Amino acid sequence: MLVKPDFSEVKDEVTPGTYRGVIKKGDVKSWPNGGEYVNWEIETYGETDPKNNGRRIFHKTSVSGAGAFQLQRLYRAATGEPLTGPFDTEQLVGRKVELVVVDGVRNGEPTGYTEVKAVRPASA
Repeated sequence: MLVKPDFSEVKDEVTPGTYRGVIKKGDVKSWPNGGEYVNWEIETYGETDPKNNGRRIFHKTSVSGAGAFQLQRLYRAATGEPLTGPFDTEQLVGRKVELVVVDGVRNGEPTGYTEVKAVRPASA
């Protein structure tokens, strides 16, 4: 069977760099080996290159364990307050942050994907 793909709406991958973003949602999910994480969806805005506006960047933050510092950093960047206990992910929806995106590396090898390296308070 002949397939005629249409790639006219496909966007390039988000490239490494610093982006302004607004938090669109945070879904709580389970890691395959146990424990939970929040899968954040953040949409870029205010970029000088229009093709970079409206891009979706996903960022996973562990809810517990050594990796939970990422959740603390995202919460503080979005609210200006420390995370000290339970919260509803909806509290962060609509909040603006700045994301530092880098090429992903696992075990010293490139993954072929980008990842969020840091989340900072949104600049003016």
